[in-house]
Amino acid sequence: MFYEYPDDKECWNLYDQYMFGPDYLVAPILTADTYERDVYLPAGKWKDIRDESVIDGGVTIHASAPIDSIPVYRKIA
Repeated sequence: MFYEYPDDKECWNLYDQYMFGPDYLVAPILTADTYERDVYLPAGKWKDIRDESVIDGGVTIHASAPIDSIPVYRKIA
């Protein structure tokens, strides 16, 4: 995260989510029997690729993560 957002101090503290290229933020589930998680979205607008909802960044959101779906967000602005 800090490679894409070096000026965002929060990105320096993240160890369990990453950028896949400059546009996609991936927040995998890393523990068994976990079906939700917090995800930090840096400044900008982000689209959840699962349901097409748009979220203003600069915040931490609580994302659902059922067994068949990984939280992935595409930067749109």
